[in-house]
Amino acid sequence: MRIGRHAMMFVCGCLAVSCLAGCASQEHANVSFSYVVEAEQGLPPGMDTIAIVPAKVGPTTDPKWSDLCITIMQSLVNESRSRFGTNITVTDRRDTQVTFDEADLAAAGMSTARGGSGGQLLAADGMILSHIDIKVEKHIGKQRTLAGISLGGWGGHGWGGGGGDIRTTEVDTVTRNMTVQTAFKLVDTANNRVWEHYSPRTYSATDRTRASAIFGSSKTEAELTPRDAIIATLVERAAREFISRLMPCRIDVDAGVVSSSNADCSQGVRMLRATMYEEALSMFKMALASNSNDHRAAFGAGVASEASGRFDDALRFYKMACMGANRSDYIEARERLQLYGHRVRQ
Repeated sequence: MRIGRHAMMFVCGCLAVSCLAGCASQEHANVSFSYVVEAEQGLPPGMDTIAIVPAKVGPTTDPKWSDLCITIMQSLVNESRSRFGTNITVTDRRDTQVTFDEADLAAAGMSTARGGSGGQLLAADGMILSHIDIKVEKHIGKQRTLAGISLGGWGGHGWGGGGGDIRTTEVDTVTRNMTVQTAFKLVDTANNRVWEHYSPRTYSATDRTRASAIFGSSKTEAELTPRDAIIATLVERAAREFISRLMPCRIDVDAGVVSSSNADCSQGVRMLRATMYEEALSMFKMALASNSNDHRAAFGAGVASEASGRFDDALRFYKMACMGANRSDYIEARERLQLYGHRVRQ
């Protein structure tokens, strides 16, 4: 593509601005904290031993996620017992598997045992049943990037003449959408009643590659976060949400906060890095006083509030951040406070 003098000056100016913007300093803080939430439903009276049955999986879901779900729930139950005084014990995993293998044989007419019955788990007062359905969608997209500039024929300090070429090209990008749907039941084996039937909201994550607008190259799926690591995080969130309805449970928060161009917001992020939450909150409020649409400052204020135990304020700031930008980390934080904020152990 041939361009004139003014167009070339404009392109060069855009390149300079782009480079400056890419190099502009932003403050970053990775904030980690935790708190304990009280049970929503609780356990049935007299139930002190439960069996966690192998999870059923959807037709496109790898069976390995059944094992992971059992491991996560067993860990959460054991932690609630050891750290928070919950009177509950998980039966041996091998006994549970043997019992339900026998039940499957009975259902197929290959055993005299009563098919599909969990009553053979004599030591268990309750059973946790679950279902997991995982879907991953991958899309290959295109992004145009600058491939090269030629200033041929342009001589002298006065940009004396000639023409130039700008070459652009399309490169590949990858987008992955991952969703995890789960359903859980706690069955009281004394009367075969379903004590708690819970289907957490669908957990989802989107991961994508982006090529640089200047001399970018195609990106592949290998450059993304390993898919299993993202799915495991989503399964863990769903399992923790269910277990927290039955017994006290620890909620872990890991938040990445990035400053806006506002100086007060930048100072607030630096305070977050130093775990000075009250001081950080004050700085974020000053940034919001200057610009109420500063979603980065609103999110930072939410993190500072949640970390310091101000859960109502945190929810309000997270809602402000979501109004300013439709970002998955903002939405996740808002939903976390809506789910757990009212039952945090004081």
